[in-house]
Amino acid sequence: MKEYAIYPFEYMRITQRHDEGNHLAHWQPFKGCSDKPFDEATQDGGRGYFVPKNDYKIVEKHGNQKDGYSVRLETTDKVYIPYQEEPVILEVTLTHINKDDMDKVKVGQVIHKNEKILREGTSGNASGNHFHCTANIGKYYGFMQNGNKKYCFVYEKSLTPVEAFYVDSSVKILDSKGYAFKEVPSQYVGTPVERNTKVDQIEVIVDSLRARKEPSLNGAILGYINKGFYDIQDKVNADNYDWYKVQDMWIAYSKNWENIYKHEETKEEIQQEYMNRILENIPKFLENLIEK
Repeated sequence: MKEYAIYPFEYMRITQRHDEGNHLAHWQPFKGCSDKPFDEATQDGGRGYFVPKNDYKIVEKHGNQKDGYSVRLETTDKVYIPYQEEPVILEVTLTHINKDDMDKVKVGQVIHKNEKILREGTSGNASGNHFHCTANIGKYYGFMQNGNKKYCFVYEKSLTPVEAFYVDSSVKILDSKGYAFKEVPSQYVGTPVERNTKVDQIEVIVDSLRARKEPSLNGAILGYINKGFYDIQDKVNADNYDWYKVQDMWIAYSKNWENIYKHEETKEEIQQEYMNRILENIPKFLENLIEK
């Protein structure tokens, strides 16, 4: 299954885009670098959490109360992002975290999906609780002073939030600040057909059955197959399962997952089957006749 990079906050309330205010001049000194920060204030009131929808590892920590506490994180696995077709290790930075939360984490620690540890804060020059965020790919140059005389994590390629993240139903959008986020592509595959008594069919009755490229438990997963009827194209046995080919995908069979429907035989098929049985029994009949 493809793993998509999902916006890592439960609430989206972006208060400053990458292309406005003091973010415009955020990176000036060097060519070949980019920095496109955005400010995320999460839900109104209190200190909202960084709530990752992917697993992230902390790879760097910096700062103090005066200059601001910051962490640099990277996804533990390659993820798909809107910016490009091939999966990448996505790197995310968070600034303005307060010391109480910084003391809870260490370099090398993995923050798992939906784990709440880091909260927005006011360390550094923040006038109110928020995260100063960046999302990045490519070469990492280091923790450097930017065009605003502040220190930040500098990469070869910084992404806008819509280039880095998809959104799904877990993200409650309060204010996207005009960013047009893409929804996570459907994880479901297959187009069910009408019930047809003239062909062999299989009915998928669960939502969580994986469709694979090959008839094997090690076959590449294409997604979850949609419930409904499918015409059977082929059948093989492997890995202790009967596998059925439908629409050039393979699904394993279990009576708990699917129903099998054999096609109704035509008059011609019934007659042919009757004749086949007669022909099959002729040798035995002749053998018995000779013995007598």
